[in-house]
Amino acid sequence: MNPLLQLIEHGQSYWLDNLSRDKIVSGELARRVRDEGLRGVTSNPAIFHKAMSATKAYDEQLRQLAGGAARATALYHALTTRDVQMACDILRPVYEETQGRDGYVSLEVSPHLAHDADASIAEAKELAQWVGRPNLFIKIPGTRAGVSAVEQLLREGINVNITLLFGIEQYDAVAQAYLRALEHRLAAQQEIRSMASVASFFLSRIDVLVDELLAQRIVPGSDSPLSRQAGVLRGKAALANAKLAYQHFRTLLASERWQRLAAHGAQVQRMLWASTGTKNPDYPDLMYVEPLIGADTINTMPDQTIAAFMDHGRVRTTVEEDLSLAEQTMASLAEVHIDFAAVANQLQDEGIAKFIEPYDATLTLLEQTRHRGQRDSTPLAQMARKLRHDVLRMTTAAGSGHPTSCLSCADIVATLFFNTMHWDPADPAARDVDTFILSKGHAAPILWAALAEAGAIEEDLLSLRRVDSTLEGHPTPRNPWIKVATGSLGQGLAAANGIALANRLDGLDEARVYCLLGDAECSEGAVWEAAQFAALNGLKNLVAIVDLNGLGQSEPTPYGHNTAVLAQRFAAFGWRTCAIDGHDIDQVMDALDQARTDGPTAIIAHTVKGKGVSFLEDAEGWHGKALDEEQLKRALTELGEVEVNLRVVPRRLGGYQPAAVAATPSVSPRYRMGDMVATRAAFGRALAELGAQLPHLVVLDGDVKNSTHTEDFARAYPERFFQGHIAEQNMIGTALGLSAVGKIPVAATFAAFLARAYDFIRMAGHTHPGHLVLAGSHAGVSIGQDGPSQMGLEDLAEFRALPDSTVLYPCDAVSAQRLTAAALTHRGLVYLRLTRGNTPVIYTNDEEFPPGASKVLRTSAQDTVTLVAAGITVHEALAAHDELHAQGIAARVIDAYSIKPLDRATLLQAARETGRIIVIEDHWADGGLGDAVATALCGSAVELIRLAVTQEPRSGTPHDLMQRYGISREVIVDNVLGTVTASS
Repeated sequence: MNPLLQLIEHGQSYWLDNLSRDKIVSGELARRVRDEGLRGVTSNPAIFHKAMSATKAYDEQLRQLAGGAARATALYHALTTRDVQMACDILRPVYEETQGRDGYVSLEVSPHLAHDADASIAEAKELAQWVGRPNLFIKIPGTRAGVSAVEQLLREGINVNITLLFGIEQYDAVAQAYLRALEHRLAAQQEIRSMASVASFFLSRIDVLVDELLAQRIVPGSDSPLSRQAGVLRGKAALANAKLAYQHFRTLLASERWQRLAAHGAQVQRMLWASTGTKNPDYPDLMYVEPLIGADTINTMPDQTIAAFMDHGRVRTTVEEDLSLAEQTMASLAEVHIDFAAVANQLQDEGIAKFIEPYDATLTLLEQTRHRGQRDSTPLAQMARKLRHDVLRMTTAAGSGHPTSCLSCADIVATLFFNTMHWDPADPAARDVDTFILSKGHAAPILWAALAEAGAIEEDLLSLRRVDSTLEGHPTPRNPWIKVATGSLGQGLAAANGIALANRLDGLDEARVYCLLGDAECSEGAVWEAAQFAALNGLKNLVAIVDLNGLGQSEPTPYGHNTAVLAQRFAAFGWRTCAIDGHDIDQVMDALDQARTDGPTAIIAHTVKGKGVSFLEDAEGWHGKALDEEQLKRALTELGEVEVNLRVVPRRLGGYQPAAVAATPSVSPRYRMGDMVATRAAFGRALAELGAQLPHLVVLDGDVKNSTHTEDFARAYPERFFQGHIAEQNMIGTALGLSAVGKIPVAATFAAFLARAYDFIRMAGHTHPGHLVLAGSHAGVSIGQDGPSQMGLEDLAEFRALPDSTVLYPCDAVSAQRLTAAALTHRGLVYLRLTRGNTPVIYTNDEEFPPGASKVLRTSAQDTVTLVAAGITVHEALAAHDELHAQGIAARVIDAYSIKPLDRATLLQAARETGRIIVIEDHWADGGLGDAVATALCGSAVELIRLAVTQEPRSGTPHDLMQRYGISREVIVDNVLGTVTASS
């Protein structure tokens, strides 16, 4: 005899834990009811998502519904209630034969309502009305709110399946709610015979979690009692818990309270075993079926478990066997410090979350289907083909470029520029629009082609890569549509972060920032710095699109076409993710439409490098190679003729008004001569003071705000301060993005750590930002005991090497505040070098410090040597001057606070008048102030001595280190005396 049919003889019904339109229309469900004793069906959001995403059985109903204005939730309810209606009709004979004991089909309310009793009740009533069948169970999770909703629904005559029960305490609450509801109906003289309910106890999920906890207590090779006991308990918790819960159930049935209800015809609220498919392959496939057979129970089995039970299932009453062992198991779990009540609560929370994900995914699927019924993607596909034509012709005319990297993303770019993005082809400077950043900058030809086809540029596409063209090989702001220079891979997402932050600050909440990356550049750590920052700062309007074409420059990318790897990485940082076919325009549109909900969102697009041309598709060796004329003809023939012109209707997001800016922002230093103040502290005070005058001022810091003193600004203007954490590349890239759309960003960290982000700084130089201030504190050996890893000794060289950069180095609090104000209003990229230790105030509060100038601090007609210093060494030079003066030697002292541009005129005058110049700097000898002075004095007849760090530093006191490495006041004096002796 079929074991499934034998279950009935032992008081157990078997239900199917699966419902789909395919099972209904194929007759499979009816056959199981007729031939195999199936007596019920359950469903949940995961089951429906699987059914709707894996079959065409719903297509006809969707076609009928999708053309209207129905939203995704309405479509979901229409499809699911129709499935349930048909299943209820198939099971109706069972319902009638068993007088309402069996024959039910379960339909779950939205899992988002698990903690909202009123909303659960309202939706349950609607579902019951829509289905309109007596053998419907409304499924409600057994949360506290759920139990309240269950009781009210039962009072009103709606039958309920209470789901996601894991612990006995949870079950007891459900059982009591059932009793109270029946008693209420009885007191109100309402019938109770037709009222039915089941309590769904989950099994396999319990063992999954408990086994994980036990594994943490098992030490390989250990013979400790705890480790041994944990090993024995694996795979035992779920059955033990179920058997003890059944005993609670039997106790309830024996109670006088229940007997009174039963006398009036009340039905038993049966125990339903759920999640009975074995998840651990090491466990028997029927371990959650055979040991739990007994009266007044139901076992809901997935298809695979049903097949296994039909094949080799053994039937006998077992649910009350081994009760002492079950009690011992639960006691032993407590002995190994596993709190089962906490396990049950965690599993209930996780169960709700696991249903929310497929529920939302189904709504997304249906929303996409709804949109598809209202649109025609053919023109976009044609535009993508036209862009491919343009790219191939452009790169062949140029004789170079990266056509295959463009062909892979043509469908994405076409959809963005001609469908999704809100933008105005006539206004590249607009703020109230969406923004596109091409992080994979070598695909510049596809961007130029899209802009040309949209009418945004009139430049001849065939001028690509010519010296007189703005259509450069990689995007640069020479073309007005380019916000930031890209092409050094891995940098675009950080810049997109900055633009997204600016949009938030400017109230442009609807403006999206789309960043197109290549899969190869996702090996860059900077991408993941940016991903972390975006998630931590909730940049919901940021969309990263990864063109996953599987090929790098010299070989396949690390994970080929495996979209799951990058999707999981973005998801791990807290991004919404989806994987699509990047050549399916409908999928691209769907993904971009969905990205208009909360983000940040990462779209991983599976593409083919060289798409559209057979001899280029997925072929290695073509990266960065243009086709010759003969190959071009072949490729264009394959692509076929295409005539399409898509007009881009200007679409603005509206409401943007730039903030008013003070005409001449200024600071008001309030120091006394001789006060000991660190320039980094004065820098922080200046930022806080300027924040009120410069609404576009935004400050970022690399987790050292209490050292750089940016915390002063953070306290005053928290909405304009952003913690970059120890991720300097993203911090600089984000600052550049902010600058690109009109903000005045300041990014601060230790000078040494800016070297980590030097490629970002270099690319910022090529972007030529309007305002971008980078501040490096703790520079030079003068920081002292922290040692060489913390000493910025190459930073001046780094920043001097950049085109059009400005490098400023204050020596006291007054100059620091003034130079901070100057840096914020000075055009371009400005580097501000700051000192760790306190230094004496040497300037009056009204002193001005224009970039490009210097300060002559000591001078006389008798000067025989000039001491040129900046920052910390100014004080060493002044001390040396005083000692030399005491010895009858006159020395001029110049504070070269503007290292770039350097005050060449003052230096030349000093060279002429003193004949000797000594440069003192707390920096490596190469590339710093000494080199700047040497360049300025080139061609002049002057003796130049350069005191700088030339040996590997050690830890030590600031004075000891400056003395050891030849930049202290004593060394300066010795050098001056040496030159005097040599010349006499």
